[in-house]
Amino acid sequence: MGSSNSDSPPLPHQSDADRLRPTDLSRYLDTLVFAVRGIWTVTLTSVRPFAFWAAVILPLVYLPSLYGVGTGQDTALFLDLVAWHMASIVLGHGHTPFWSR
Repeated sequence: MGSSNSDSPPLPHQSDADRLRPTDLSRYLDTLVFAVRGIWTVTLTSVRPFAFWAAVILPLVYLPSLYGVGTGQDTALFLDLVAWHMASIVLGHGHTPFWSR
């Protein structure tokens, strides 16, 4: 009793391309995007009030640094203050203080 190839069903051949189908990849990417958005939201929610108030208070620090502009160290300090102020404006933009809700 010999068996032929037509008696048994063909074995499935799994190539590297079949292991990770586009639907699997999109599912993993969706999960990754969801996780990154969640982390970004939590981080921004905790940083936003501090950035808002830093944007309010940092211009007061400009005056003493402007008084001594002309030396190399004071100019670098002033440029650092401007950079921190711009970053705090961008990060604190969406904050609403509790008294204006």
